[in-house]
Amino acid sequence: MKKYLPLFFIMCTFPAFYTHANDSLVNIKKNHKITLSYSYNDFPFSYIDNAKPVGMVIDICRDVIGQLEKELNIPHIEINWVGEKQNVTLQKVKGHAVDMTCSAITRTDVRLKTYNFSNPYFITTTVLLSKKSESVQQASQLRGKTIAAVSGGSAIERINNLNHKLDYSLLMVTTPDFASALELLKSETVKMLANDEVLLAAFKAGDPENYAISYVDFGATDAYGLMMAKDSVELTDLVNKSLGEIINSGRYVELYNKWFMSPVPPLQKNLHMPMSKVLQHYVKASAPGAAYRTLSPE
Repeated sequence: MKKYLPLFFIMCTFPAFYTHANDSLVNIKKNHKITLSYSYNDFPFSYIDNAKPVGMVIDICRDVIGQLEKELNIPHIEINWVGEKQNVTLQKVKGHAVDMTCSAITRTDVRLKTYNFSNPYFITTTVLLSKKSESVQQASQLRGKTIAAVSGGSAIERINNLNHKLDYSLLMVTTPDFASALELLKSETVKMLANDEVLLAAFKAGDPENYAISYVDFGATDAYGLMMAKDSVELTDLVNKSLGEIINSGRYVELYNKWFMSPVPPLQKNLHMPMSKVLQHYVKASAPGAAYRTLSPE
């Protein structure tokens, strides 16, 4: 049985007395332009179709920019889309070459020390993808298996914790991005791939006869957010306000149904994935300006 960490939301405000000189908002106001990064294969969040970025978080980012235009009283903010692998994106955000990410990037304690994140736009959990013959029903069956994980992701810490419980009988291979991890799995260089449930379910939907998802109790959830530079404080505040309005207007549920309960390009696949209870709780509890906290169970 999967366990979810309880979510706690508090109302808060972020008074912006001035804009930091390195805040991306300075250039957005000045040039009426913003640079957003996308992923090539974070289906159904952020990927390429007909040479253009599409996906749930791409739609969310477009809506956020629309809200920013209203907040800043700018008729039109031009979007410069940049497609990069995640490890390259992290460096570009840090150097302000990218103002905000629009892909499936997990909010982790390590990343929060270096970057700003918006409040979550999605809550998920870690599962394991493998060929059907390698699927497991319990953690003890993972002994001796090689598992791939994306560098910087929360799955790494969870595999390390599990490895400790299994007397260090696992071997983990880290990759720079999800696509590289998938290639290792397809080539059978690794037996399993640890990542979030949605991304792996989306891949499995394309080949359900050969692949399976195994649920191991990692005891935690993941939150995806829009990532910005650490000193882009005022931009982060405005993005959070915009996300709150998207959620509370009902637009978020509309987008969820579009990408998880309807056929989507390019293969018109329907994931048939109803909103999880933990995500439903988040949507109901959120409000404009609400801050997200994850607390350990008592």
